[in-house]
Amino acid sequence: MARFGELLAELRKDSGMTQKQLAERLHVSVGTVSNYENGVHLPDLEKLVELADLFGVTTDYLLARAAYNIPPDAFHAPALAGRPAYEVIELLRALTEEQQRALNVILEDMRFRAEVMRRTRPDVG
Repeated sequence: MARFGELLAELRKDSGMTQKQLAERLHVSVGTVSNYENGVHLPDLEKLVELADLFGVTTDYLLARAAYNIPPDAFHAPALAGRPAYEVIELLRALTEEQQRALNVILEDMRFRAEVMRRTRPDVG
């Protein structure tokens, strides 16, 4: 997993921001941003949260404690029949191993059918 500084530099560059622009947004010096990116030191908690909010990631992602960059608001977005994603995740985690395998078969079948439909009828899906 990448280090904090590497992730910060990647997020900054992906957003088209220079170190100077990020420094201005955070009200810190360019040297401070450079130190963050080079692993010299970490931001304090307030700046860490500010960075997470700025780039739409979790603090766990920034600290390389989560492998996926899922925006925090995605967990509250409708995911299945109007249920927020966090409820769907809770439901999935509560399934037995056998139920999870069965659901996986159903989902793979649905994905396969959708792909067949897409290839045979490009105007659908």
